[in-house]
Order: sequence, then structure tokens, then C-alpha cells
Amino acid sequence: MSLNLITDPWLPVRRQSGARARVSPAGVTEGLGDDPITALDFPRPDWNAAVTEWLVGVLFLALRPVGERAWALRFRAPPAPGELAAALAPWAVHFDLGADGAGGARAFQDSDALAGAEVRPLSGLLIDAPGENTVKNNADLFVKRREDLALCLPYAAAALITLQTYAPSGGAGHRTSLRGGGPLTTLLAPGVRREGGAEVATLWHLLWANVPDGAYASVEELAPARVLPWLSPTRVSDKGQVTTPDDTSPAMAFFACPRRIRLVFGDTDGDCGLGGGHGPMVTGYRTQNYGASYASGWQHPLSPYREDKKAGLLPLHPQAGASDYGDWLAWWGLRGAPAQMVALWQTRRDFVEDQLGHVGVRALGFDMDNMKARQWLEMRLPWVPVQGDKGEALRAALLAAADTAEATAQAVRFAAKLALHGQRQGHGYRLPENLPLDALPEPAERLWRETEGAFRTLVDALCRRHRDTDLAPDADLREGWTKTLRAAAWRIFDDTVDLDGLTDQVPHRLLFARDELGKRLLRAGGMGLRKARG
Repeated sequence: MSLNLITDPWLPVRRQSGARARVSPAGVTEGLGDDPITALDFPRPDWNAAVTEWLVGVLFLALRPVGERAWALRFRAPPAPGELAAALAPWAVHFDLGADGAGGARAFQDSDALAGAEVRPLSGLLIDAPGENTVKNNADLFVKRREDLALCLPYAAAALITLQTYAPSGGAGHRTSLRGGGPLTTLLAPGVRREGGAEVATLWHLLWANVPDGAYASVEELAPARVLPWLSPTRVSDKGQVTTPDDTSPAMAFFACPRRIRLVFGDTDGDCGLGGGHGPMVTGYRTQNYGASYASGWQHPLSPYREDKKAGLLPLHPQAGASDYGDWLAWWGLRGAPAQMVALWQTRRDFVEDQLGHVGVRALGFDMDNMKARQWLEMRLPWVPVQGDKGEALRAALLAAADTAEATAQAVRFAAKLALHGQRQGHGYRLPENLPLDALPEPAERLWRETEGAFRTLVDALCRRHRDTDLAPDADLREGWTKTLRAAAWRIFDDTVDLDGLTDQVPHRLLFARDELGKRLLRAGGMGLRKARG
């Protein structure tokens, strides 16, 4: 009983027409000319994201483009399924999910059978499944326990890949992913123009846009035993041992296995618990703690990083609460290091620009609170050419625009709190000392949410303005942006404080708060313009 992740048609996909199918990795280029595959179609967004990352890694192993021209050839003329299958074939032997031969190596699983470990419910592979304490306390309110969950082999493979790729904290010795628990992934998502002018975003072009250059890992570093952890004795960390890129290969970033896991297969066929069909089932898994602990020094090609004075580069993670366009600057690399593939696109796009439509970035990942998944983030943002000297003015303009939005959001929030809760102080009002710091977040959240469309328009206009020269004047765009923010702030303030009701009760406090908002909005706009002119 097995599933080969390279040769078997285990990937559910969706075509441009809406038709659904299952293909092998080589099948992602089927029908590109008439009804291309546009996305994976697993029932969970985290599975789609993690398996997409896995496919990027597999394509790097098989095709390893050296230089922009070699990469551009396959972007312009994707390999036919037969050609792709031939390139992938040498790796197929190493990607069996339940192999009994070839030393018993099982993809993304421990090299040891873990026969002494208890069999756990398969639901434990799902990152948002309730933990043991949650179930014990009967507090699994949103994602219910499923002690009898069984999954078909394709879905079990997707769940396993996802856990190894995004592994959160899991208790003593249960290691997090190579990028920590619930990392943020940013994927380039290019649209391609077809004959007649229509634009399509295919799965192949998304995958190939995110495949690293050959310089990422040498041919010697792509020896299977260096790249795939399950082909070697398990790296453990019970005595504080760590695994570095020098110990293995940089390309292991796509295949890392922090969790020691062995899937348990059912004796009979059954129905997949998440709708994957009838057939062989995975019914549980065994696990043991103190698997591979990935030290700092790894830099995953698909994640942005921030600079830490002590630890160096640290991968970004989705933050608690709703994400907004203020987060985009870090994802673009304006407040840290962008994902390597997002940065490389600035060079690669010149070789395929005549074929490109809209190019965006997909930001994906779990917002984790240690072991608890609070939410799944999935956001689309524009790609911006901010790398290198030519992007300096655009970087400054985007930073100024975001700083102005942040100052405006804080201004309207402060003024609304002052209008609703202000206490008399001399001739004015102040916030009470016992008012929680996180009180009344809604006005700021509304401002970010309600001005996102205008920010997207601004970004597009700034990119067009700075496309041909870094010296293009853009003061008119920045001033228009400031006016948009101010109008939104006044509208949100008036909605929040209930003008009619408050005027009768505390007119002086309301007038004072409005006056304070006006002063802060003036400072917010001036700050952004000064930074942009800088």
C-alpha cells in the first residue's frame, strides 16, 4: 500500500473552465494551450499552500535553472508533461508515502518505524486541530475533535507535508518548522497574456516564478541524501543538537522534517473523512519528540525576514488580528529582507515582460499562538519594483504613504477615545489612566480596511510614475493620498462618536476631541510628505 508523490495522479486541481481533475506533478502543464490548470484544489487552504511550496522545491530538484535566460525559456515555453515526467523520474524512488522497499524510506516520515510509540488519532496532523488540553477541557469550540478520522492517501500526504512545512510548537521536544511555527510565505503570482489579449494565471507559471536560481544550491548539494531527510538516519535534538544548511543542503528548506512521524495505514479500504473518495486509508500516526531542530542561518526562498541584532535574520510570521496594507511593506522587503524569489523577480521579469499581465504576491500562513492556530492568512497584494538603486524613490514614497496611514489611524483612534471616554483636565480633556491601552481598536481598523482600495490605486500610480525614471515627481499623488486619509478619518470619527447623542451631553469634550483630531491629521500628513522628500 503506497502512494508515489512523483508518479501518481494524487494532486486535485482546478482548470480555468472550472473543471476538476487529479494529476501527477508532471501533469501541471497539461492543457496549457486551451484549458490550463490554475490552482491546486485540496479542501483546506493550508494544504494547497504547503503542497504548492513542495512542488516548487521538486521542480527545482528536477530542472534547476541556471541564470535568467535558462529560467525564462521554460516560462515562455513550459515543458510538456512527458518532458517534465522524464526530468522528475530520477527522484520518484525517494517519494513513496508508504514504501516497504528501498530501505523502507517513507517520504516526509521518520527513518525509524517508531514501533514503540502509541498510535495517535490522525486529526493530530491538522495544524488547527484542538490540542490534548483543549479536548480534555471540552473547549474545542471551533474545530471539533475527530478521533476516528481517516484520510485517503493523497489527503494524508497533504496533511503530512503541511505539518512538516508549517509545524507549530507542539510541546516538549516537538520541534517547529525550519522557519518557526506558522511561517509567512510570499509567492509570486504572475498573470500571462495569451493571444488575443486575454490574461490567465496558471499553476505552472506560479510554480516556475518561485523556483530558485541554480545558484541557490549546487549540483553536489542536490545529492538525494543531503536534500531529503528521510533518506538518512534521523537527526535528533535531545541533547541540544541543531541542523544547519552546512550539515545538509540549502534545498532541504523545501523538504525539512522537524517532526518524527510514521503514518499508520488501515487494513481495509474506506471513505475519506474529508471527502477525498473511497480507497486505502491512513488511520493514525506514531510520533516521537526531539526530531531535527533547525538552527538560525536557514533562509527559505519563499519567506520574508527581519533583522534581529542578536539572532540575525528571523522569518516573519502572521500577526494576531486582521492584516492590513501596513503589513505589506515588510512583505515587500521595505522593513527587512524580502523573500528571495520576490527580490529575484525584479531581474527575471525583464526576460519575459512581453508575456506578462498583472503580477501580484500571495501572502499565506497561520497566525499561531504557540500551539493554537488563531486564523489562516491569505492575502493578495501587488508586486512592486523596490529592489536596487532604481527603486529608491519608490521605496521612499511607499514608506511615507504607509507611515501617513499609520499616523492617521492612530489619530482617529485617539480622538474617538477622547470623545467617548475623556476626563476633564484644566481647559481640556485627557484619556483616563485606567482606560486599557487596547481599548477601541475599531476606528483604526476601519481606516486601514476602508482605504485599502485607494492604497492599491496609489501603489499602481506610483509604480507607473517611477517606471522609467527614479526622479519622477510624485508630490501630487502623495498629497491626494493624504486627502483621502483625512476624509476617511473624519467620516469614521463622526460614525464612532454618535454626533447627535454626544453633542447634547458633552459638547465641549466632543469639540475638543474634533480639534485634537484636526491637529493630529495635519501632523500625520506633513510627516509623510517630509519623509518622502527626505
